[in-house]
Amino acid sequence: MASAPGSLKLFGEHAVVYNRLALSAAFNRRAFCRLSKAKGGITIKLEDFGRKDRFTFNEVLKTYAELKGMIEKGDMEGLAKARRDIFSPYRIILGEFFCEFGFTAVDISIHSEVPRNSGLGSSATVFSSLSAELNNCFHGGLGKKQLAELSNLGDKVVHGNPSGLDASTCAFGGYISFRREEGAKPLKIKAEVPMLVVNTGSQKDTGQMIKRVAERYRKSRNEVDGIFDRMEETALSGIKALKSSNFKKLGGNMNAAQQCFSELGLSTPQMDRIIETALENGAFGAKITGAGGGGCVIILAKKPKEFTHLYKRMGYDSFETVLGARGAE
Repeated sequence: MASAPGSLKLFGEHAVVYNRLALSAAFNRRAFCRLSKAKGGITIKLEDFGRKDRFTFNEVLKTYAELKGMIEKGDMEGLAKARRDIFSPYRIILGEFFCEFGFTAVDISIHSEVPRNSGLGSSATVFSSLSAELNNCFHGGLGKKQLAELSNLGDKVVHGNPSGLDASTCAFGGYISFRREEGAKPLKIKAEVPMLVVNTGSQKDTGQMIKRVAERYRKSRNEVDGIFDRMEETALSGIKALKSSNFKKLGGNMNAAQQCFSELGLSTPQMDRIIETALENGAFGAKITGAGGGGCVIILAKKPKEFTHLYKRMGYDSFETVLGARGAE
């Protein structure tokens, strides 16, 4: 059985679209994939959705060819229709792998601990666990970078044009910096950072948030460029804080990044209350993770577990985690 960690965005959300630096970290909630050889065809069981289906190799190949063509043409409308089928991203990954290494009939079962639609890389997590299990079971010999590329095919079906940051974070683990012109770079950071993740329960609409920022950028380019520059400064300073395990400084960087989110109109009253509660009770820092407008808030504190009862009383689910988790294995 293979597993892969979740991907938590620390700094640079949205600014990364405009060629600023972003930083993400693997955290220790994981997706798990188990393969077993079958007599014929491919069975995919998605335990968290209560869904199961069976496909012939030819059906997988047909879907793979169609989806690969849409991706290469940039056919976002076609991909939007294709992703209505929950199994389509899994079929493109299977098609890519089996075309390279030969077809084998398999039964596949996948389960994930990472909350969905919350800005925590849930899709990349499950796709990375599948890619790693295929590699483990059939001796594909793929390295971490190749695993990330294979997993990102699934994310392209789900999200249209993802940066690849989540897939790289899930594959490599640890901490990943990313700039569009440079791609993903694993960082030599050994710090294991305690973090509390608070789920607002309000699902985010990443596409809508990206459009909101793009419209603001079109109307007030100089102002928004200034915000993006400050977001990059928090990412660079945050990397230094992580390397020195200076959690107080890291928390200050998170607070500065959250101020940028607020100025871009990406926070909500609900998220503001969660953040204010954390800071009033001694947290080092707190910010939105992901696109904003919903999803999760991350809180850096010496003892994150002590905050869980506060959020339970407020009606929010939360969980303690540690950043810098192992990658896909």
